Amino acid sequence: MKIYKLLLPLLLLILFVGASVSHARETSACVYYFYGMGCPACANTSPFLDELEKEYPDLEIKRFEIYSDTDNAELFREFAEAYRIPKPWGVPTVLIGDKYLVGDMPVINGLEGEITNNPTASCPGENGSDGAPAEELGTLTLATIVGAAVVDSINPCAIAVLLILLSALLVSGDRKRAVKAGLAFTLSIYIAYFLFGLGLFSAIQVSGLSNLVYRFVGILAILIGLANIKDYFWYGGGGFVMEIPRRWRPKLKTMLSAVTSPVGAFLMGFVIILFELPCTGGPYLFVLGLLAQKMSLLSATPLLLLYNLFFILPLIVITLIIYQGFTSVEKATEWKDRNIRRLHLVTGIVMLVLGIVVALRLV
Repeated sequence: MKIYKLLLPLLLLILFVGASVSHARETSACVYYFYGMGCPACANTSPFLDELEKEYPDLEIKRFEIYSDTDNAELFREFAEAYRIPKPWGVPTVLIGDKYLVGDMPVINGLEGEITNNPTASCPGENGSDGAPAEELGTLTLATIVGAAVVDSINPCAIAVLLILLSALLVSGDRKRAVKAGLAFTLSIYIAYFLFGLGLFSAIQVSGLSNLVYRFVGILAILIGLANIKDYFWYGGGGFVMEIPRRWRPKLKTMLSAVTSPVGAFLMGFVIILFELPCTGGPYLFVLGLLAQKMSLLSATPLLLLYNLFFILPLIVITLIIYQGFTSVEKATEWKDRNIRRLHLVTGIVMLVLGIVVALRLV
């Protein structure tokens, strides 16, 4: 098998994700949409906004549910006062640039015209627009997402699972079948992780608890960071380690050893992700909480694709270098075991910093 045949799907994936992220970041107009769960007028407005996002791919609509989310309700009050919206205030309310639209029919009949008249409207409160200060809203940076993804990618759990699979497949000596199975397994991990992210993101937004989750993920990141730093200085101390629980490992190895083909490896990836998520899911939950608080699903999807691409890159690299004979499964496993504490330390430091950044509301 030619190596370019292995790399072609990956290169196409990178180009697709890169184009998607680049396109998503070129925001020509930013709209704030305040609504309430159970509000009949909002139920009329929301599908219209979904269609607008499809028609205008560069449009960014940030949604704030105010009935069950007290932070969003307070934010709505601040904007209503800043925009001098007449009382009584109600939803749906849409802000674009220095304009506001209140009620379902004004939004449905007037918002598209405001977008075409002001196609480069900044988010309310930014770049000199009227409204609440931008500093209170925060900005999600690409560096934060990539940093969390890199931390997630070097997690010993995912690397250990791949090495067990490759070790079982290489017993027969068929390196081509092994590399096909390794890449198929990695692809299924990518798909499963991405779909899990979409589902959890949607659940957070539908629940109206995005601000509560935003605070929670900051605390979670600090706890995960401290636990990983603990594993560097006191590995296994306290009765736990930030890896796949030891009692799960024999079952996991048995399942992976039963794989005999790329198709089997692909299907096994969807099962194995259930074992990995408790171990690898911390950074991912951190990013999902940030995205759900600040973006719509349409805007967040390219960033989730990018996150998961970084997550699987080490798995792809390990598979290919073993296939090319630059190292062996045994040597790779020895390297992992020799550096496992350092991996925990790096993960711990990065997660601790990210948690503090969220606690200080810098993103």
